[in-house]
Amino acid sequence: MRTYLLLAGLLLANAAPAQSVLPPFNDHYQVTDLGQMPGVFNYSGITFLPGSPNVLLASAYQSGQIRAVNLVRDGQGRVTGFAGSTQYATVGGNDGGLAFGPGGVLFFTWYGQNRLGQILPGGTAASRVDSLAPLGVPGSVGSCAFVPAGRSGAGRFKLASYGGSQWYDVTLAADGSGTFAIQSIQNKATLQGGPEGILYPPAQAPLLGNAVLIAEWNAGIAAYQVDANGDPLPATRQPFLIGLSGNSGGAIDPITGDFLFAGNGGRLARIESSAACGPIVGYGAATPGTAFTPVLTATGCARLGQQLTLRIDGAPNAFGVLAIGRSRIQYDFGGLLLLTTLDALLNHSLDATGRLQVPWDLVDPSLGDTHFYLQAGYLDAGSPSGLCASSAIDIWIR
Repeated sequence: MRTYLLLAGLLLANAAPAQSVLPPFNDHYQVTDLGQMPGVFNYSGITFLPGSPNVLLASAYQSGQIRAVNLVRDGQGRVTGFAGSTQYATVGGNDGGLAFGPGGVLFFTWYGQNRLGQILPGGTAASRVDSLAPLGVPGSVGSCAFVPAGRSGAGRFKLASYGGSQWYDVTLAADGSGTFAIQSIQNKATLQGGPEGILYPPAQAPLLGNAVLIAEWNAGIAAYQVDANGDPLPATRQPFLIGLSGNSGGAIDPITGDFLFAGNGGRLARIESSAACGPIVGYGAATPGTAFTPVLTATGCARLGQQLTLRIDGAPNAFGVLAIGRSRIQYDFGGLLLLTTLDALLNHSLDATGRLQVPWDLVDPSLGDTHFYLQAGYLDAGSPSGLCASSAIDIWIR
């Protein structure tokens, strides 16, 4: 049945809708169809060859091969095309799972036979193959992945069954031959659509910092929030991308951080972050002091993964606070116009030139799509309130 569906997908490929990133993700990502990978004629598992960022390995279904595809990049480092391919390894069967694990061992899934294979570093054939049916994985397996560093469940090995749309957490143990035996396997979730690809975005990825992207062969690519073990939570499913057709393996470009996904006919799609920097807007009136009026500004890009620099100009060695709030207000506090709630306060003194600069690395995923309201205030004995303050700024982190 799956072969007939594959053939139908190939016949309808020209009539399929264009690849599209869906809301709300389309405010942050855009997709580019890179065309067919040379020598790869079916949907594939994909992964980058460690130490060779211009070589993408592709394990095309029913090919019995893993191909090394040479990539072409533009001046910004983004993949724009291909420069041929060579045979990397010969395997008994393959599918949408292809991932390097501990010790540089390459893991691959084998559809139909419902097997998991392993290739030792430098090898050109499988060194170990395990049947998954006796371990409780319904026919047949679809994909596999290791949770990357920096994400919940880092280092854990995950399997997904195409046939049953089941998700598994797997514990591996060294077998003494350089490869790994399956020590335990636990069913953690029931998904949908026939999972064929797994990609964990980095923690700073807009809207996806606590998600896993799963290529559902029959449906598209969907985003699922994950638990502390890195397993998807089925109730959180959100469609992410449509139009690739025969959605399969995913990989992250080690140079640009772009997401790559393979599809029917060996096509490759590149998904890049396209979020504009969030706006930085001044508002409200400053409260002048008797000797100076502080000025607060912010420069840089208000987007996850980027950096802002906050700057305050005032009087030499002036003592005060930088107020950071989650709500915008306008309240007269004894002659001082308070413009933000006081959710966080940064006590400080300006330097001998009357300046303070504070770098702000936007790496926490919880900061995404959030407004922050900032205002600086300083002691001023001659003013009615004993204080002076800057006008405020509204920073929308995208």
